[in-house]
Amino acid sequence: MRKLFVMLLMGMFFVGLASAGTGAIWTTKVGCVPQDANEYDIGEHVYIRGDGFVPGEYDWEIKGQPGEASCDPNDIVAFGSYVVDDSGYFCFDAYEVAEGDCGVYKADFNNKFDNYHVVPEFGFVIGMLTALSAVGIFFVVRRD
Repeated sequence: MRKLFVMLLMGMFFVGLASAGTGAIWTTKVGCVPQDANEYDIGEHVYIRGDGFVPGEYDWEIKGQPGEASCDPNDIVAFGSYVVDDSGYFCFDAYEVAEGDCGVYKADFNNKFDNYHVVPEFGFVIGMLTALSAVGIFFVVRRD
């Protein structure tokens, strides 16, 4: 009887491990290809793609990484819930990269994670400095 009890407990343990470990996610772009995209510019859309999930409703979020890794340290920039169908596959538009975003962000879908990086946009000030530098060089060259 004790041996049967131990076998049942072990069986439940291994079944629990299998269900807890199912599914994987990737951040990707429009059209859900490529499967795994990790570099984004301001205005691009971040899609969360997953496969191997048990059907059901899952919570998700996108969060800036702590310290100086992100312009939004520890801030949740997007969140929601999503229903996975019987196929176990999904892909949805989770977030549009906003002005001021930069650095590393982590997508979390039911404790499955993928990081992506936002390339900062330098904006108007850097553009004007570049233009003024070019004009200054033009006048220096022309003087000679």
